[in-house]
Amino acid sequence: MTSPIGREFVNLNPNCITMEITSGPPSVRSWRDRSLTATLLTACLLPLSLAAQTNPDTSSFAEDDEIITLSPFEVSTDQDIGYLATATLSGTRTNTALKDVANPLDIITAELMEDLAVQDIQDLTSLANGVEPNAAGDLNSDGQEREVWNYNYMEIRGFKTGVLTRNFMDLNAQFEAYNSERVEFSKGPNAILSGSGNPGGTVNYATKVPRLARSAYSITHRTDDLGSQRVATDVNQVLIPDQLGIRLSALWEDQDFYRYPSYERQNAWHLVGKWAPSRDTSITIGHERRSSERASPRGIFARDFVSAWVAAGSPIVTEVPANNRVIVDGVNYSSSSQGLATVNGNNWVLDSDGLIRNTRRTARGTFTKLNGINMDTAATGYDYPLDAWIGGPNGINDSDWDITEINLTHRISDDFNVELAYGHTTNDVLQGMSIDRRLFVDPNDFGVNTHAGELYMETRPFIIDRDMEIDHYRATASYEFHPDEINEWFGSHQLAFAYEYNERDEAWNGGRMTITQNQNGVVDPANFSGGYQSSSLALYIRDYLDPAAGKVALHDLRELYYSDGINQDGFVAEFLPIADYATARTLTEQDSLLGVFQSRWLKDHLITTIGLRKDKRRIYDAAMQNDGTGLYEPVELVSGAPEGTTLSNYAAFIDEPTTVEGISRNYGAVIHALDWLSFSLNYATNFSPRTESRDLYGEFIPASTGESTDYGIRLSLLQDRLSISLIHFETEELNSATNGNNINSPFSAMDAADQILVDNGILPETRLVDRFTTADRSAKGEELTIIGSPTRNWTLRLTASTLVNKQTNLAPDVRAFYLENLPFYQAQDPSLTRANGTTTLGSYISQMEDQYALMNTRENVQSFPASKYTARLTAKYAFDRDSALKGFAIGGTTRWRSAPIIGYFRQADGSFDITRYARGDSRISADLFLNYQRKIARDIDWKIQINISNLFDNDDPFPISARNEASAEGSPFVRTLYRPMSGRVISLTNSFKF
Repeated sequence: MTSPIGREFVNLNPNCITMEITSGPPSVRSWRDRSLTATLLTACLLPLSLAAQTNPDTSSFAEDDEIITLSPFEVSTDQDIGYLATATLSGTRTNTALKDVANPLDIITAELMEDLAVQDIQDLTSLANGVEPNAAGDLNSDGQEREVWNYNYMEIRGFKTGVLTRNFMDLNAQFEAYNSERVEFSKGPNAILSGSGNPGGTVNYATKVPRLARSAYSITHRTDDLGSQRVATDVNQVLIPDQLGIRLSALWEDQDFYRYPSYERQNAWHLVGKWAPSRDTSITIGHERRSSERASPRGIFARDFVSAWVAAGSPIVTEVPANNRVIVDGVNYSSSSQGLATVNGNNWVLDSDGLIRNTRRTARGTFTKLNGINMDTAATGYDYPLDAWIGGPNGINDSDWDITEINLTHRISDDFNVELAYGHTTNDVLQGMSIDRRLFVDPNDFGVNTHAGELYMETRPFIIDRDMEIDHYRATASYEFHPDEINEWFGSHQLAFAYEYNERDEAWNGGRMTITQNQNGVVDPANFSGGYQSSSLALYIRDYLDPAAGKVALHDLRELYYSDGINQDGFVAEFLPIADYATARTLTEQDSLLGVFQSRWLKDHLITTIGLRKDKRRIYDAAMQNDGTGLYEPVELVSGAPEGTTLSNYAAFIDEPTTVEGISRNYGAVIHALDWLSFSLNYATNFSPRTESRDLYGEFIPASTGESTDYGIRLSLLQDRLSISLIHFETEELNSATNGNNINSPFSAMDAADQILVDNGILPETRLVDRFTTADRSAKGEELTIIGSPTRNWTLRLTASTLVNKQTNLAPDVRAFYLENLPFYQAQDPSLTRANGTTTLGSYISQMEDQYALMNTRENVQSFPASKYTARLTAKYAFDRDSALKGFAIGGTTRWRSAPIIGYFRQADGSFDITRYARGDSRISADLFLNYQRKIARDIDWKIQINISNLFDNDDPFPISARNEASAEGSPFVRTLYRPMSGRVISLTNSFKF
């Protein structure tokens, strides 16, 4: 049988399936595109060659003065002063002074990114005000620091968002510092920005373009004490002064993370050409090729299936006589009394010995609810290092991008300008989604098992191939008119229009590891309930662990992900498309029409902005079907599809599209009361796209709506060298998509009850599809930002915020289903179980009642865990040129957050008493950097920099969840969920500018 993914089989033998880690992170080298390395080496040598030929001016980029007149659709980063940005396109879609923009913006400059050794968007989440990484709080994917599904996920004002644009185009790009010059965080809805927004905010980054004034080159190398290596080059070559130039940025990276085994390997280059044939016209064309292999770290500990067994005396099972029963030392016990879970079903595993064996009728450790969803392994005596993630790097996200951008700007007159832009992305992604975070113990000492008492992890490998192609077109025109020349009371005005069209074609082809041949021959799916979807045909990978010997993680499955599967010992297991959500094709077309009208009144003392954007989305979903064996395939193929293909890439769109449309609005005003004092007011609404999540009935969750009101005061002091801004905001989103697990939805228990009733012939089929649901969310707080250079020596950036984020109207669809069907569940025999199962219907009814009570008490309370107060300070001191330490600069960042609420008192009926709560720990961390720069030759500037993250090496786990030990009065809280902190990492960077 041929796998629909179409790869080679691999043979995993005992010598290659266990990963041992003794002294450091693993080394993985499996590049798919080695030609990029040659390109990078060429880029490294090119500056020296060009310098010898052209003898350019060797001033750094930061000192360049652009000679040509900038288009109103461009912002030069040369105008930024240290950490302080002075202009933006985010307020009117044309170059506007930041002080004249009412929209709340937070801009990260190139100098700040360089000082703090920023590399990717997740690094930036620790800098921007009111922004947190994806792992913040409990509204995330198991604490993942770098999301497998969407690397751009973060939280802005407590709202999870993954919207990131590149040069204001939605190209599914990922920010990388090697070819970027600035990043702008827009808070709250913004009708002026490209694409459909998110109530919390969006992010845009600007890529490097050629500077036509003078040639300049740089090469940078960074390493750290983890063994990471990073080389980046930047070649800016002027071909015709002020008219024609090219810029080549290139990157090679081999990065290891503090929590191993995790890594990222990258090759990338970005070549941009710019031609300015006249003062009025500019044409820019660029192409980026980037390849990334990533196994991301997680900020989370293992799920505890061990402690209960240890607490029971670490019993060894010599026989399993019946469901929920075990024999220990000849005595028949209930499995729960021995700290063991229900007995395994008919599952197959490939273990560390290279054996494929059946685990039916074996016992395993049970989930320890009281001791924690996630176990602090250091505290429980298992001697796990804090710099290891027990789950291993078995979850991967490999991506290849080709991004092409073309931009034409033309000044028709002094007041009338136009811009035409086009972007194209081809993105191929392979995601290994079989991440598992459960730590088990094997208590069995009978049959072929030889690992009694050993710890293990296991996972069922799952992959998704994602192929997407995006085209983005944009036409913009701006016109300025000045009736104030007739009378100053008429003011001066600017009108900008933009039309954008974005088309995104995306295909998913997923597969789970499924046995297609066993010891009896080729599998006939008709012999199994559900066909290939039967749990009896699942193949798991199991690694036995030995922390004392350094074997602490599931091994890297990358080789397996790039194969057809496993073929050994008479067994064949392949990646088969048995999950409907992972076999899909969608085509999304979006038309956006934008108008922005900015007016300046009273000699620029009052500036008003009105922005309206109308979006219309057409979403085509290709029809998929179960072929009768449990596999999913297209209902109909497009004309010309390869014969016999079942790939979703060739699925035809046979249904009419779903059309959604809406209008987003921005109304803003800035009052410059004095030269140094301003007030701002901004009101904005947004139209959001439909999510890709499905509700419990399998329907796509519709688009949400949001609005935000922001009031602000701004001070511009010390001749504009110091900017102070204080904003009060109130932001809300209606119909926000959320994972039901995050709000204690009883979905899982109701779905399990349905499965039992199907197996017992009471229901013809299960009724529930997915756990996603909706809630209304609100955020209220303040954001303080102080940026500038108060003296010639000091540069600083201080941000602080308060935030209270609440949810209401939780899961209305789940609530309705529960209230309607609970009497039906209760009317059935509570002792019913699934075929070959042990958990009873009555147990699931109790669980759903408990979860429903918990969900109700999450209504209109602060989302937790979440700190109400946060503060971040970055400061740098550069020594005077006439001092003995000239050339040196020292600085760092300090981050503080208040102690969050991490749990409410759980009462006997399962609900929370929100007047009684537990708090976690307030946290403070510090980073340090020290750099020195000097000329080492007439044409070469050298800079060396040391960055130390987590200066005080605070790697103690911190609690983010607590529950009371019992519901009785006076019962103490027990910390049940911990997150690890990354320990100290020291990096060294050398850069040379020619």
